Amino acid sequence: MERIRAPAGKRLRAITKPGTARTRRTELALVERSDQAMGITLGHSGGNAPGFAHPGSFMTKAYTFPTIDQYLRERLMPVKGTIPNIVGIDMYGKSIPAGTVGGDLFEYINFQQRYDIAARIQRALRLSNEFLEPLPPGAPLRNSVDDHVQWLKARPDYSAEIEMEFRDAKSSEQVRVAEDLNDLYFTAGVLLVDAQGHGIISAKIASTVHDTFHALMLTELDRYGKTTPELFENLNLRLAQSVTARNALGMGEKENAREIATMLYGELRPAAISVS
Repeated sequence: MERIRAPAGKRLRAITKPGTARTRRTELALVERSDQAMGITLGHSGGNAPGFAHPGSFMTKAYTFPTIDQYLRERLMPVKGTIPNIVGIDMYGKSIPAGTVGGDLFEYINFQQRYDIAARIQRALRLSNEFLEPLPPGAPLRNSVDDHVQWLKARPDYSAEIEMEFRDAKSSEQVRVAEDLNDLYFTAGVLLVDAQGHGIISAKIASTVHDTFHALMLTELDRYGKTTPELFENLNLRLAQSVTARNALGMGEKENAREIATMLYGELRPAAISVS
């Protein structure tokens, strides 16, 4: 038995040639086709039976796109295998919506898995050394410290001592960032969100809180090496107080901000528990 695949844009058609049962044979003709290529398997059953053709197992399978509620439900549930492994702490949780989908969200934050802590530590240590090196004449700016030093040099009170003090301070800051990032190897985060109402709209609000939280977390880790109250202040500013958010909710500028969602975030370590 041999397996034959039609070229793209064509399909195979079996043509049985006349003759005796024993000499009868099946050939293939290529026919124009507007959709995907298709394969068939040719075989012979032996004896006087003619050859036959039927769809092969390698035929392209149709993909069914999820509905919006299915998509949001999967996004709001923890992904298998993401529960952090913290010594002395067992973690488990599950959310069961009242309907097809709801506005409740909980998620485990495995920092190394989600944010690649090792790469961020290497970046912080690299910057701590790079910040100390003066920029060669004519070279392009390498980082934010070079940019600020360029601004300092344009001021009348600039001096080489001021530049070196600034470079030392920013270099030391990156060393601290690397040390704080290292603590996240032994830290687990837990994010809880409860959006108002039920159904798809509530699920979309919870999903927006989730995505904004993680986008701001990236900035936090690069700047501080840990979560700070500034993350939650920026999150509240973006989702509860911005003009864009009010417009999306159909609210006027003078209206009191109503609750979009309640969020609780905490971090667990072997020796301490902190809640924000």
